Amino acid sequence: MVHGRATNDRNSLHAGYRRAHTRNLSTGGKRMSMKSVATVASTVAVLSACSFLQPAHNVTQANPPYDPATQARVRILAGNGTGVANIWKNSTCYTNSLHDPENLVRVNDGFWAAWKYSSTSVMIGMPPSPRKGMRPDGLDFKDFIKEYVVDANVPLTLQLAYGNGYVSCSPPKATFIPQAGQDYDAFLDWKDRSCWVAVRRIDARGSDDQVPVERATKCAD
Repeated sequence: MVHGRATNDRNSLHAGYRRAHTRNLSTGGKRMSMKSVATVASTVAVLSACSFLQPAHNVTQANPPYDPATQARVRILAGNGTGVANIWKNSTCYTNSLHDPENLVRVNDGFWAAWKYSSTSVMIGMPPSPRKGMRPDGLDFKDFIKEYVVDANVPLTLQLAYGNGYVSCSPPKATFIPQAGQDYDAFLDWKDRSCWVAVRRIDARGSDDQVPVERATKCAD
């Protein structure tokens, strides 16, 4: 398992927010004025309203050719403006060149998609994920999933990273070899202040088996 270290952790962030929020609303033992009460009530109302204004999660159905005898399928979790994902097909290495090689698939929808208050998932008929956060009805904020047909029995290299202005983590890129006729979930997993590229083999019966990954290397120039 190849880990990266987060620049902050969500528990500490939430705890800090609660402490600051408590201090800001403290009356210091004095009675709050009606103006103060109205201000706090308005703030709470705005925050409550914002919590219901969730981004639109659009879903597109696709039907690419798929031969389970020679191919596999992979579902990738990413996010507009928060999660970065790239795939290098048929490769154990990754590139950082200005010009994208033919085997590079950029999962994100481009620069401008980060500013949209929506996301679009692309599904090709894979079994539902065991993870609620990788199903269309359970996506968080501007997350999305995209499903791909890939060649089996040859390496696939993945880059997954996360950042939201408060917490970020970019673990080393990872590679694994998909097997023919198998379906996989690939996502950024977390524990404490560490994150890593996780791959799980799934099926329609609810299997959720961990798949070993190796650290990918940079391709030679």
